[in-house]
Amino acid sequence: MTKSPLAPIVLGHNAFFGVDHLSAARGAERAAFFADPQNILDMIHTAYDHGVRGMMMSTHDRAGPVAELIRNDPKLSQDMAIYPLLPYAQKYITKANEMGLINVVIDALSGSGLKSKVSFLWQGGKGVLTKDVTGMLSALIRLELNIFRGLNMPAVFLHDALTDLALGLELKDIFSFFIEELDKNHNSQGSFATKNLPLLQQRFKEWGLPTPTVLTHANKIGFHMNPSLPACEDALNEGVSNVMAMGTLASGYLSPDEAYSYLGQFPTIKSVVVGVSSSKHADETFAAIKTNGWDNT
Repeated sequence: MTKSPLAPIVLGHNAFFGVDHLSAARGAERAAFFADPQNILDMIHTAYDHGVRGMMMSTHDRAGPVAELIRNDPKLSQDMAIYPLLPYAQKYITKANEMGLINVVIDALSGSGLKSKVSFLWQGGKGVLTKDVTGMLSALIRLELNIFRGLNMPAVFLHDALTDLALGLELKDIFSFFIEELDKNHNSQGSFATKNLPLLQQRFKEWGLPTPTVLTHANKIGFHMNPSLPACEDALNEGVSNVMAMGTLASGYLSPDEAYSYLGQFPTIKSVVVGVSSSKHADETFAAIKTNGWDNT
């Protein structure tokens, strides 16, 4: 089995970016508080003090300033693994409507040096002219990961919207390309977020692809677990994936103690990603994870 690149406990980004699946008002309140990147950095340090050595980061507009703060922090830049989730599609849709597609690309390249800009434009432009889909995807990945330059990225996750679409259409080449691209050009493991773990494991086995590293929902009430809770539990017991579990608290429906005692029964779960929005929340959540002990496996 492929060695897992996952930190046992990973700090999630949802609270920082105002994502809340149960309460829009609560999400907006958190988004307002974490609009100041320093508040995010303070929460990262709180998590670090609890032994957390990984952080999930989408390519949201707020990710750039946070990545810069981590780069400038000697302790975090050395010890904290960053797990990008890409692409953040809503960002491109919104900006394209506001400023046009060309200006979106120019804006996204604003933090790059001249050499990187020329390289990206050449690679992406060549892909368009030759209809080389993988060339365009390679350029997009480089563009998305630019904000995390210089940081430790053991694994990069393809967003579940694209993963599950590619699974449904049986596009094996997308998965092969993503794995090879991340390994060859970014020294990272190409990994996949999905809301259908059983289907992903089935496809990878049929296609002869290597043991996948997967970000997927895992909780005792089946929140966002498709096609069913029993099917996902069977997949988690098969032992053919390295799993980072998300949605473990079912967006606040479950208490940390009941959530993490449940996860301990599954051998494939190597890591959990969990968002915290206050010091008190962090104390309760990380204590429950460690009390159940499964994260040391």
